[in-house]
Order: sequence, then C-alpha cells, then structure tokens
Amino acid sequence: MSTQVQDVFDKMLTLIDAVDDADVSDYENRTIGIINVLIGELYMYSDNWKITERGKRPICPEVAEMEDIIQLDDYICRTVMPYGLAAHLMLQEDTTTAAYCQQRYDELKNKLASGLPQDSEDVVDVYAGGHGDGMYYNSATGEWEYIRSNGIGFEWTTRW
Repeated sequence: MSTQVQDVFDKMLTLIDAVDDADVSDYENRTIGIINVLIGELYMYSDNWKITERGKRPICPEVAEMEDIIQLDDYICRTVMPYGLAAHLMLQEDTTTAAYCQQRYDELKNKLASGLPQDSEDVVDVYAGGHGDGMYYNSATGEWEYIRSNGIGFEWTTRW
C-alpha cells in the first residue's frame, strides 16, 4: 500500500483527457470525498480486508489530504479507483464519459469479486463418521454434499 490520493487523481485526469487543463481545482475539491466513498465500496475486495470481530463490518481508514496513502491494495488504487473517481467527477459535465468510466469501474470491480482468493473450511462429516461414503456439509459453500468412495479416493456425486 503506497498509492496516494494524488496518484489516483493523476490517473483520473489522464482518463478524462484533462492532463493539460490549467484549472482542475473543482475536481481536486471534490476528490477527497469521492475517494472516501470509493474506499468504502472497494475495501472488501482489497487484499488487506479482514474481519476482525465477528458480526462487525471492518472499516478502512478514510483520507483527508491529497498526499494521504489509501489503505487499499495498490492494484485497486491504480486500476479500479481512477475509473470510479472519473465517473463521479464527470457525472454533471460529460455524461458519455461518466457512463463509460462507470461501466469500466463496475467491470473491474466485478472481476475483483470473482478473482479473490477464498478462505475454505474443512468439510464436516455429519453421517459417515469420517470414513467412506456419506453426507457432508460444506460450510464454505453452504451446500450439503454426498461423497462416495471410488476405490482410489473420493468423488463428489451430489451437491444440494
């Protein structure tokens, strides 16, 4: 985690083709608030997201200055967040660019959701006593599974 708010802002300026614009102070004034909203949306996809207390939603620290480091992993800050920032900033000014950036932000966020490493838990043997064929509840997927021995190992036969 080493990405500053300014880094995300600079990438966003490139996306909206405003790098050479002399006055971007309106964008700067709105950036901190929007970044804090995006942090809340993206924190659960970050590699530093952890549930620290059962039943409590973890909260990522907010930023206050353009030089502050965003407490999300750098991939999210450098790849996903600039599109979200651009979409919000361009909403009133250029709806076509805003729509494109929002769509790209959503696509990248969806890729994050499907590509996260997942925790797994051992399958609990509730009927077979840990040996051979039997019903198992897989708490990671929330499904009941019937496993039967194939002579070499085990194979899943039914999930519901």
